[in-house]
Amino acid sequence: MARWYRLSMMALILLVVWGFGQSSPLEAQVVEGQGQPRFSKANNGVITDRVTGLEWYVGPNEDNTWREAKAWTESLTVDGGGWRLPTMAELKAIYQKGASPYNMDPLFQVKGAWAWSGELRNDWSVWGLAFYNNLQGWHSMNYGNGRVALAVRSRR
Repeated sequence: MARWYRLSMMALILLVVWGFGQSSPLEAQVVEGQGQPRFSKANNGVITDRVTGLEWYVGPNEDNTWREAKAWTESLTVDGGGWRLPTMAELKAIYQKGASPYNMDPLFQVKGAWAWSGELRNDWSVWGLAFYNNLQGWHSMNYGNGRVALAVRSRR
C-alpha cells in the first residue's frame, strides 16, 4: 500500500510540474515599442488590456458563488454593458507573477485570489483560476469563500 501511495504522489507531482510548464498563447505578452503600459484604467473603472484587446471590470464583492458572479456580470451596465464571465484562457492571460499580492496588475484591485470563469465543469461545478499560484481548479457553483467576479468583454 505504501508503494502505491508513493507512486501516486510522484505522478501527482509530475502532473503539477508539467502544468506549470504549459502556457496559453495569451500569456506573457508585452506591449513592445509602444511606450505604454499593458493595462490602463478609465475613470469608470473599466480596465483595458492593450495586448488582448479585452476590457475588464472588477466585481465589488468578495465571497461570490458562481451564480452570484454570473448574475452580476450579466446585469452589469457600466459603459454600455455587454459583460460576461471570462474564459480560463482569458484569466490566465492576466496572471502576472509578482505584479501584486494577487499576481495581476495592481489596477485590478481585487478582494480575493480566486476568480470564477464562465466555463462549466459539469452540472454542479465550474472552473476558476487561483491567482496566488496560477493553477486552475473547480468548485461547486454554491461555493463562494474567497471567490471574486471579474467581468470581461471585447473592446468597444
